[in-house]
Amino acid sequence: MHRREAVFLLRKLLVAGGDGRMLRMARMLAGDGFDVSTLGLVSGDEKTAGIASAEALLFPYPFAVRDGRVPTLTGLTLHPEDVLESARPGAALLAGRGLEPCLEAPETHAKGFGLFRYESSPAFLERNAELSAEGTLLQAMGRTGDALPDMTVLVTGYGRFGRALAQKLRALGADVWVAARREEQRLAARSDEMRAVALSELPGLAGRMDMVLNTIPARVLGPDTLAALPKGTWLLELASAPYGFDRDAAAALGLSVEVLPALPARYAPQSAARALKQVSLELLREASL
Repeated sequence: MHRREAVFLLRKLLVAGGDGRMLRMARMLAGDGFDVSTLGLVSGDEKTAGIASAEALLFPYPFAVRDGRVPTLTGLTLHPEDVLESARPGAALLAGRGLEPCLEAPETHAKGFGLFRYESSPAFLERNAELSAEGTLLQAMGRTGDALPDMTVLVTGYGRFGRALAQKLRALGADVWVAARREEQRLAARSDEMRAVALSELPGLAGRMDMVLNTIPARVLGPDTLAALPKGTWLLELASAPYGFDRDAAAALGLSVEVLPALPARYAPQSAARALKQVSLELLREASL
C-alpha cells in the first residue's frame, strides 16, 4: 500500500506574536505553501494580519499569554481577548501556556475554538530541552576560568531540561550534582550516574560548588544555600518566574548572577523554529481531522 500524504484542511494561518522563533517558523510555513500572515512580528503587520479570515491562529511558545498580553517581537501591545474577539468561530488555536483563562469567558467560549498545545508533543519537548541544554553550555563555558573537568556543577531540577543539561555536563567531564524535589527524579539522576540530593540538603553542599544552574521555576535556593556558596560562584537562572532564587540577595552576597531566558531562541533560532514548525504541522493535521 502507498503511504498517504498528510492533507491539511487548514491552510490560512495567522502567527500571532512571539519572538524570532515564531517569525522564522512563519516564513518556513509560507515556504511550504501555507497562506501565512503575522501579527506583532514584523513592523506594521497589524494592518494586514487578517485575524478574522485565519483558519488557525498560532500563538507563541512557551507563553501564549504573559502578564495579560501576547508577547510580540515588534513591541505591539497585543491583548489576547482582542485577538480572540476578532477570530472566526471554530478556528484552531495553537498555543503555549496562559491562553486558557481567555477561553473561559462566555463570549469566547461560544465561538467554539479548538485549543491545541505545543506541550502535548513529547518529541517537541525533548527537542526543546536539548536545544536549551546546548545553549546553556555555550553560556556557561568560560565564565569561571576553569575547564568543565575541573568544575563541580549543581543542576537544580531533573525534568527534561535538567536531565539533558546534566547529561551534557557530565559527558564533558564536569562533576555534576543534581538537586531535585521528588525521589523518583533523584533515582533517575543516580541511574544516570549523577550525584543526587534532596533540595533540603543544599545548604550543607553548597560550599563545594563552582557553578549553579537552576531549572526549577520556584524559590528552591534559599538564604542558607546562597550564603553557603563561595563568593564569585556563578548562578545561571534558566527557569521562568518566580525563578529559583532571590537575585538581589545573591548579588549582595558576592555571587555572580545571570538570567538566561528563551535559550533556544537565543542559541539556535533556526533549529528552534524548525522544531516549532514540526509540532505545528502535527497539531494542524490533528485539527484538520
